[in-house]
Amino acid sequence: MATEITENSAETQDAIARMRDMTLPLEERFDPDFVDHDPADGQPAGGGGLAWYWEQFGTSFSDIERNVLETIVTPTKLITIMDLSGTHTGEFLGHAPTGRRFTVRNVQVVGFRDGKVVDRWGSTDELGILTQLGLV
Repeated sequence: MATEITENSAETQDAIARMRDMTLPLEERFDPDFVDHDPADGQPAGGGGLAWYWEQFGTSFSDIERNVLETIVTPTKLITIMDLSGTHTGEFLGHAPTGRRFTVRNVQVVGFRDGKVVDRWGSTDELGILTQLGLV
């Protein structure tokens, strides 16, 4: 049975913090049956794959900022619409750092069960990032 979440409940905030905490073991962050419905090219399966992608993205862009525009909550899902920004300071998709900054719209749908991430759908405007970085 899924634990009900609400936008600002302690349980939800704890689950989100755990999900983003790269120092915690994967089994404390992700359900063993985690599915990423929109994996990046080359992303390994499972929660470890999503953690790998976040690490890659974080090393490509310093000072990542998330400006949350809207949050929608269901009993088991957290939907976040945000503007995502960062400065290109590391290799990204085979491109050397440009030092340029980007801002794009990002939508994430994250499912939780018992305080762990069970699945994710996401959409980030990668073409917008590449365009703003002058790479396309």
